[in-house]
Amino acid sequence: MSASSRRTSTVITSMAAATLVLALAACQTPASRPGGHQPTYPAGHKASRGDAVRMLRSAETLPAPARDQQRLQAAAILYELGEKETAKEAVVKIIPEQLDNALYASYAQVYGSLLADSDDFFEALDLATSPRLDDVWAELPKATSLPLRNLRANLWGLLGNLDSAITERREISYLAQSDEAITENNNGFWQLLTQLPSSELRDRANKSSDTQMRGWYQLALLGRDTQTDISSQLSALSRWRERWPAHSANTHAPQALQLLERLAAQRADSIALLLPLTGSLGSAGRAIRDGFMAAHYTALNAGAATPRVMVYDTGIQQPFEKVYQSAVDAGAQIIIGPLDKSKVANLLATEKLPVPTLALNYGDQGRLTDDLVQFGLAVEDEARQIAQHAYRQGHRQAMVLTTNSSWGQRGAEAFEEEWRNLGGSVSIGKTFSNNSKFANLVSDALLIPASKARKKELQGRMGTSLEFTPRRRDDIDMVFVAALPQQARQLNPMLTYYYAGDLPVYATSHVFGGSVNPNRDRDLNGVHFTALPWLFENNQTKQEIEQQASPAPAFARLYALGADAFRLYPRIPMLRQFPQQKVHGLTGALSLSADGRIVREQMWARIEKGVPVPVTTIEPLSIPRKDTQLTGNSETF
Repeated sequence: MSASSRRTSTVITSMAAATLVLALAACQTPASRPGGHQPTYPAGHKASRGDAVRMLRSAETLPAPARDQQRLQAAAILYELGEKETAKEAVVKIIPEQLDNALYASYAQVYGSLLADSDDFFEALDLATSPRLDDVWAELPKATSLPLRNLRANLWGLLGNLDSAITERREISYLAQSDEAITENNNGFWQLLTQLPSSELRDRANKSSDTQMRGWYQLALLGRDTQTDISSQLSALSRWRERWPAHSANTHAPQALQLLERLAAQRADSIALLLPLTGSLGSAGRAIRDGFMAAHYTALNAGAATPRVMVYDTGIQQPFEKVYQSAVDAGAQIIIGPLDKSKVANLLATEKLPVPTLALNYGDQGRLTDDLVQFGLAVEDEARQIAQHAYRQGHRQAMVLTTNSSWGQRGAEAFEEEWRNLGGSVSIGKTFSNNSKFANLVSDALLIPASKARKKELQGRMGTSLEFTPRRRDDIDMVFVAALPQQARQLNPMLTYYYAGDLPVYATSHVFGGSVNPNRDRDLNGVHFTALPWLFENNQTKQEIEQQASPAPAFARLYALGADAFRLYPRIPMLRQFPQQKVHGLTGALSLSADGRIVREQMWARIEKGVPVPVTTIEPLSIPRKDTQLTGNSETF
């Protein structure tokens, strides 16, 4: 199982497996009812695997529905103990139609969790959202409905249906009573809402008739605004608390907000920015510097206590080690940079750095010590995110189409590695350049010439003309694309032309040029891509950058990287202490891996009528036809 699969499993099972057993206890048939016998244990006894196995054996001697009820309780115990294969063997023997509503809800929770742990997310969601449950929620014990609703919320969130997940979290808020359950749900609310663009949160806050949700939207809005100094964010949080004294997030604050005061006390007074301002990387370094300083001045103008910033040019002839030491000698408490990959390698080769350092690129390895964190715009992050998303959407067989540039090949390698680790397969891979004949490339990849050859051979054998519709290959159910806009605008129409219009196309953020032009980008209609939040944000830092620098679309991501470096460095202790937390920036939702690499998770967007729009709901899964039809003299080959 890949690291991403293990993270997914953690998300699904974080609902506390012991709740499953408690839920079953809450809906057990009374002992006076026929078939309602339940095993009893001495006070303080914790059910073991042996207990569960004995329950399964004795269940075979019981009549229905007591037999299935006892199987279900045994499966819940086994699930809690991590014996998931044995639990699944027990639960698949249950006949759900014979269960009453309360037991059916627990069955959906136990079996749904097992399915989710096996990456069968849609099957798990279908079970957890069964129409049978629609009209029975009111009659279910809270100990039964609460874990099932948590499963539903987690599955919807995992599959990208943020709207349904948020609605489910609202339902859970009516049920959760213990401090632990309320805090867990509020953490879930926070993770979902902070994935929405600020503009969407602002719009919902203005329009929502639900008072609690209006408070949540406003809180998430200030939570997303992590580009200002932490003290400014604390001030905004204080004002929110005064306005919403009785709000659930005030009495049971999400974990991320609880850390702000601690982080504010750890603020550095002096930082150094080490970037190439001259030489071959000069234009990139200046863009990052200007993005960083725009975020800095946004915080300063807001009245925040901001650190002194010293800027050093690493593009000069002086050895990097001397530039770095000069910054340390000048009193820098934190170093941000370098950008050059070879200089990041120098830092990795240094046994111990004198001050905490945030490099703005990635070396060939991570670092387990806490003196160096690596942060950049790695295409590998996007490629892995696409693999995880497509796999969760139910796809298993990929076609990979990538530019022959170095970043395109790195993206293809990362996608294929993650895809295969998850359990997917790559049926065909093709590489192209700007000069490629895209019609031929796509036709060959889809085996259209082979289909035409079969038609010609069949016509020869039959001695008659056939009405002919070529058939594309049937061993792919999605397409991964790493391409520049001008390349993707030629690829996407060719996929439709050659009978692959039903295949979902997932692309990296490079597929969109950065400026909205419906006439130019209509050939990208239907393409899903990982988008930098910069595309949909309109906050103060972005406005400052656009007013002062008017960045070309190709450089926008570098300005965003600089702005995010400013918001990220003081929050690294939070990410290190709580790996599940994220900083929501202009380049994505940023988290920290165990080996000191910042992992970016970007937004999902889709091109509609030539315009990118954020995706917040699950879209229907398109299943390509795999059958061959032959009627009279007409054949699909």
